[in-house]
Amino acid sequence: MKARYHRLDGWRGYRIPGPAIAGASDTGTSSDSPCPSGDVKAEIQRFQRECLRPAGIHSRQRFGESSNVFCGKRWVYVAEADFPKAARLALDWIATNDRSLRYLHGADQQKVLEVAP
Repeated sequence: MKARYHRLDGWRGYRIPGPAIAGASDTGTSSDSPCPSGDVKAEIQRFQRECLRPAGIHSRQRFGESSNVFCGKRWVYVAEADFPKAARLALDWIATNDRSLRYLHGADQQKVLEVAP
């Protein structure tokens, strides 16, 4: 699957890996970290437990870069065969749970779904 690029403004953005269906910023473990690693991992695990596992979809977390030297991106990956179903489930779950989420966001998967059969 092709990677996507999420543009933040005219000169900043980040690459989204092809099979990613959700992501979150991770700013490490410092006491003043706005996106602490432990909280980010917990929110991603909640997403995996509540959204993907009941649908029988296996997923993994991977770490990537962002446009900020002090911030990385955690991505939730699925197998390419599971992508269409998992991407739609993720979009719905994130929209339904947006008030209780602090870090998790979609992975611009609607760009891929628009061209999928």
